[in-house]
Amino acid sequence: MTATVTERRTKAPHKPSKQAGAPVPAQAGWHRATVLSEPGSVQGLRLRLNGEGVQEISARQAFSCLVAVQAGDIVAGLLDEQRQCWVMAVLERNGAQDVVLQSQGKLELSAPTISANAREVLHMAAPQVRLSCEQADAVGERLNLVGGTVKAIGAALSTLFDRVHHHSKQYMRSTDGLDRTQAGHMELQARQLLQIHGEHTLVEGEQLVKARGAQIHFG
Repeated sequence: MTATVTERRTKAPHKPSKQAGAPVPAQAGWHRATVLSEPGSVQGLRLRLNGEGVQEISARQAFSCLVAVQAGDIVAGLLDEQRQCWVMAVLERNGAQDVVLQSQGKLELSAPTISANAREVLHMAAPQVRLSCEQADAVGERLNLVGGTVKAIGAALSTLFDRVHHHSKQYMRSTDGLDRTQAGHMELQARQLLQIHGEHTLVEGEQLVKARGAQIHFG
């Protein structure tokens, strides 16, 4: 009796071949990347990871990185195991080297001494500016103050100038106590009417008192 042996050959499962030129996923760790779009854009913050298997990836800016990134910046990116990429620092920027510090929350500087030195212009802009200190000194060749409404409140005001020039459409002054003016020569001119009124009015001249006009009325 002849036994017939049947061979059963098991075919290996078919493995899909990788497409030629397909990017290799970047490994977790530090990467040198180029900013393609800024956080405020429609695409959000996107990076192009430089190196083998160049690819684009969405990213977030690290909390400690306060420099606002711009398109074209070379940054240091950290890719974690969950495929989340973080921009940790801005390494290089072409063109203008302008730097903007931004924070989504409150930004506070705390130090024994803080100095700001600008070689050309120091510009500050805000809807409201508050300055609280025990003593403030402003020194400059020319100081200009322009505002719709200026109000100053204090216990004492002392000014010292070589020359004071004042011009206004209307000038009103009210003093509860003594109002005294001392000058070497004092001159008052009014184009229409000059009125001096008081419960008691004294006009005194050590050598001469003179009144001159087309008409002079007493009483």
